[in-house]
Amino acid sequence: LLKDIEDKLKLSLDKQEKSAEHKSNLTAALSGALQKIIDANPELFTVKTVKETRATGTFGETLVLDAGSNAGIKRDMTVIASAGLVGVVKSTTPNSAVVLLMGDPSFRIGVRVAGTQDMGILSGEGEGKFSLRILSATGNLKLGDVLLSRGSSGDKPFVPGVPVGKVITIDNSTGQLTKQGRVMGFVDLNALGVVSVVVGNVGGNPGDALVPKPPRPAPTVTVFVTPTPTE
Repeated sequence: LLKDIEDKLKLSLDKQEKSAEHKSNLTAALSGALQKIIDANPELFTVKTVKETRATGTFGETLVLDAGSNAGIKRDMTVIASAGLVGVVKSTTPNSAVVLLMGDPSFRIGVRVAGTQDMGILSGEGEGKFSLRILSATGNLKLGDVLLSRGSSGDKPFVPGVPVGKVITIDNSTGQLTKQGRVMGFVDLNALGVVSVVVGNVGGNPGDALVPKPPRPAPTVTVFVTPTPTE
């Protein structure tokens, strides 16, 4: 199975990147939401997995990848990690690419509330904080709602159905025309090492197929105590 997955990724890596360390990082990257994408439909997305080389504060919340246009990466491609959305490619050189992280204050993405057709706009606010504004006055929003990328025309800059985050607070201020709230992203943007750039979406919209499953509660053990008869 892993061999089939690696073949579908169509990695264009030099000999150094094919070292044992890179293979270990690649295996780690194929977990979580990315693994679900491939398992659900191996032809859904074509992704290119690359390593982050360094973060930079020059252009806001960004990071630099160690692959660029020579590897097929282009501006306005979606960037994901094992748990969901990371950001979008903003510029490339032949051997590198700059990614705008979703936490940047200039970042905006159209999202859909999983299980519904309610749409909204998620905005980055820096330092891993996000705000959400539902577009329709009749749209509903509740704590724990999962947000998925709505998708863009031609799948650029965003492919549809990628997990973005979940609602953690709702603003119930009077006078608001639409629901607003705060969101926690699924990806820890401060702990990125390997990310995947979606270089093709050939399987259409996955709908709610990539919604993270809630953790199973820990099993409990019931112990029956038989009292010892007293003499």
